[in-house]
Amino acid sequence: MSSLSRFVLVCLVLLGLGTIAQAGMTAYTERGKTDFDTVIQALNPYGTWAKAADGRWAYTPLDHQVPYTHGRWIYTEYGWYWKGAQPHSWVTEHYGFWKRGAEQVWSWYPGPFWLPEIVEIRSTATHIGWRSAAVDREGDFVERPEDRYTKTDEWTFVSIEQFANPITPEIVAKPDLAQKLLDDTTECRHTYVTYREIDRPGPHPADFLERCHDGGMFAPKPKDVQPPPSAIVPGITPGFPATPPATATNAPPQLASELRQVKYWVTMSLPTLWSSPPEDAKPEEIYLYRPDMFQDEDGIARRIELWLNPASRKSATQRLNEVLGGGGMPTVKTPGGTNDQPATPAVPATSATSAKAHDPFKSPFDDSFHPDPNHAPNPSSKGPSVPATNAPIPLPMENTNAAPVGR
Repeated sequence: MSSLSRFVLVCLVLLGLGTIAQAGMTAYTERGKTDFDTVIQALNPYGTWAKAADGRWAYTPLDHQVPYTHGRWIYTEYGWYWKGAQPHSWVTEHYGFWKRGAEQVWSWYPGPFWLPEIVEIRSTATHIGWRSAAVDREGDFVERPEDRYTKTDEWTFVSIEQFANPITPEIVAKPDLAQKLLDDTTECRHTYVTYREIDRPGPHPADFLERCHDGGMFAPKPKDVQPPPSAIVPGITPGFPATPPATATNAPPQLASELRQVKYWVTMSLPTLWSSPPEDAKPEEIYLYRPDMFQDEDGIARRIELWLNPASRKSATQRLNEVLGGGGMPTVKTPGGTNDQPATPAVPATSATSAKAHDPFKSPFDDSFHPDPNHAPNPSSKGPSVPATNAPIPLPMENTNAAPVGR
């Protein structure tokens, strides 16, 4: 082997090692991207898709649970993050938004952007409430105020004490109390100080240090380690009583901006839905599957349309080209003889569904999905009974005769 060949070989080896090292370093810090097919495959066993009156696709879980009532609020470097307990929470409570239909059934409208929380948060002196909200890429609300404050049944309220701990439907305020609370609420925001002041939605996390009974709202602190002076909050930090109470007005000037800091969770990204955190994960890290989507809202709609009509798909490539070329909404042949009726939502995977007739984890575009066996549909759910037919579930309608909320 010539000297030149050896040199080239060494360079290639070093380049390969550098690539491997880089991949290892970025595996849990970069979010990655995926097709919306991955979402469809993951959601299919738990609900059905149908088109709403406005023409948008909406997903309705079979258990008919209320969103953002099974989980808890935790504080991260991004601010408040909703850690949902449902098998589909990773996507339905962090992309898109939810609306409640005429028969009190909630449906999810998908979106391409991930946010730690996609809710509007308001508060009173005793309660904190939130509501799923449609937002743009920057997280700004796109709905009119009269649409956000007139439907009490879209708001979830819990006491300040309950906000710091796991949320369940049993602790949510009843409708009559919720209406009174909504009328008295004001916008709830806080300023968190790191190397700069950051304005964020929701209450200040330091108000819940003593209210959180299990510690899950905040990242764990190292054992037997004295907190640094910048992390000491007199009257809140154990072992540091308030004598006198330190506030923004009487605290030493050099500490006034630091007295409200808490130890937050550091969010890391899982490369796939079925991946596990690395063995060397730090105690203060929380690992999430939160990919960017290759598709925008229009692309997501096309993916759903193709998924729900496998019988009418001549081939994956040909059918995709037809839709992208302006073929419009896929249709199915109806008994009446017409061929212009919208497709019926696909039957979800249940015990009554033939595996040969429909494979919930099979996509014509993506064969890489591997379902998590721990995320199986819960047959003991206390939600309403699942319809025996595949009739479309009533979806949300537009707000009408809206009146401003009292303040």
